[in-house]
Parts: sequence; structure tokens; C-alpha cells
Amino acid sequence: MCVRTGAERHDEAEAGETGARAAELRVALDGIRSIRGLTNSGPEPQTRPAEWERRRLLRTVSLLLEAAGMAPSAVGEDGEPARTGYRTDEGGRAGLVVVRWVGPRGSGARYQERESLLRCRQVLRDWGFEALEVRGPGGRRHLEVEAGPE
Repeated sequence: MCVRTGAERHDEAEAGETGARAAELRVALDGIRSIRGLTNSGPEPQTRPAEWERRRLLRTVSLLLEAAGMAPSAVGEDGEPARTGYRTDEGGRAGLVVVRWVGPRGSGARYQERESLLRCRQVLRDWGFEALEVRGPGGRRHLEVEAGPE
């Protein structure tokens, strides 16, 4: 399954918004639950990311956000955001994913940033990830996401 990081071209992202996509996301979430149940030991194995998720952190974070109904951004031909939504990228070190809220110039994405990132953070925390809100250059917020302790 192809995950949406928000870096996909606008036309590709639009083409994937179907009932079939929603079904794929449900199956993927069921897969994550199954993997956690089979591979995590100890009490409440569903509450912590499995090793498989840790090795595919960008993929897992992107999948969880989209499955929760968060809209991924998309880029235009110029490489700039063409749609408002989340954008996930590898962080500056292993085991870290950065989540930003981006949109086209004039879209108001900056004003939606705090509330939207709070929703993203809650989705990720509900799945057992650690998500810290950080302010970067120009005061722009983003989340730094890690899988947390095993």
C-alpha cells in the first residue's frame, strides 16, 4: 500500500481519495493491530509500537494520520504545497519523524497549524507514539515523533 506523506503530486493524491482507499486504510490498521498483538510481549501489547513499526516509522506515522481522517498535503508542479494538510518527513536522526502542517500561500495553513498539529499529536499518542510540539524557524510549529520505549 502506498502511504501519503504530503509530498505526492496533487493529481496523484486526488486520484487516491476513494472508498477503495478507505478500505485499504482499514485493512492496514487491522494489520498494525495484529502485528502488535503477535510481536509485543507484556501487558497491553496494543498500546506500544511494534518493532516492525519502529523500522518503518515514516510509513506508520503517515498511515495513522491519514486513517484518522487527517488530510495529507500535496505538491504542485513547482514543488510547493498545492493543498493544505500534514506533511511527514524523516527527522534529523534515526527513529524520528517530523510532522508539519502546510498549505499553499494564502491558504491560512499557518493559522490552522496549532490546532491541526494538536489533532495529529493526539492521533499518534493514542497509538502509543511520543509526539512533541516544537517551534522552528519563524515560530512555525511541527511535531517530532518517536516510537518511544519498547
